[in-house]
Amino acid sequence: MPDFKSLIIPLSIILIVGALVFPVFALEYNPGVKEDQYVKYGNFVGTGAGVEAFNDYGWSKLEVTAVLGKEISLLSTGQFKDGTAIPGNGTIDVWNIETGTQNGVSSTQGPIIAANLNQGDAIPPANTYVVNRTENRLYLGVSRNVNILETTVSTPDYSTSLTYVYDRASGFLLESLVKTVQNQPQLSTSEYSYSVAETNLFSQKPSIGDLSLVFVIAVIAVIVVIVIAVGLVLSRRTRYN
Repeated sequence: MPDFKSLIIPLSIILIVGALVFPVFALEYNPGVKEDQYVKYGNFVGTGAGVEAFNDYGWSKLEVTAVLGKEISLLSTGQFKDGTAIPGNGTIDVWNIETGTQNGVSSTQGPIIAANLNQGDAIPPANTYVVNRTENRLYLGVSRNVNILETTVSTPDYSTSLTYVYDRASGFLLESLVKTVQNQPQLSTSEYSYSVAETNLFSQKPSIGDLSLVFVIAVIAVIVVIVIAVGLVLSRRTRYN
């Protein structure tokens, strides 16, 4: 029979390494952007009553002016096609990607979320949305791994379906589609959408979340090697005893 005392050291090593690995798997909400990164939106389309104004939008831009802890400050600028400024031009909002707030107030849908979330992960504020799926999509000729949020809000009078596509590595919104079906006072449908037209995000270096994943894979590989080595040693001892 194998000497169980000989297992103490290998098992201790595995437990220690495991203690280092498991916290990495805990869901953390970390920014994936840095100062001066931006997304400029275009392709504005609005159809139906109340959203025709979207057709007059020329562009809208969100630029990171500061990143402090879980908070990201975004400068909003933009113009209509006639050159006049859009509402909110020149304002700065502070988004907390851990609490899901805009300037300290809960916001159920923002232009930026935490980086490197996965399918099924919650999107703050708590008990609101989750990442429905993660997939690759092509933006500006570049294949990007994206997180997709899809949900429907319904009342007896209307039903609104929301689709938001976020760049997974940075957390920045890349595409938005909102469709509303109004039942009262008469049946009508409205829809508006926009998407990224220019950005400097796609050249960014791997984020902390990406490096954490590499670390996890490396540690798991080490554990597997240790377990295999221990198994071989015990097998040999059992053979010769």
